[in-house]
Amino acid sequence: MSDTYIPRGTGKRQIAKSVWFNLDNGNGTTIDDILLYLSQPISIKAARIVYVDATAGTVAAGNAKIGTTVGGNEIVAATAYGDGATVGSVTAMTVKAAGNYVAANTMISVRHTGVAATAAGQAYVEIEYEVLSA
Repeated sequence: MSDTYIPRGTGKRQIAKSVWFNLDNGNGTTIDDILLYLSQPISIKAARIVYVDATAGTVAAGNAKIGTTVGGNEIVAATAYGDGATVGSVTAMTVKAAGNYVAANTMISVRHTGVAATAAGQAYVEIEYEVLSA
């Protein structure tokens, strides 16, 4: 089977999002969540951190990354959380060129790395993707 896939139709975009992460869950403490597991290949169009609570203190020492392995960064490298983020604001994550295409029957996970309990804020990570067909 070829690794070349063509987007089906006009390419309706879909979104998958993680659980809410408490950003100050402990300095260096990690939490992993499975974003998606599809039976078809996908093309990741965008990734972002969405804040559901205002951040206070220094949360930029914490980060999130997305990969095809638990704790991996094959899709998006570690992206720092934003200090002073407001509810509903976003931090764009840069999708790696090689991470844009994800083969069928592949897990996509996000790893959150927290900061010390002197900071505050909550966020989730989401990806925008398009299902591909052979």
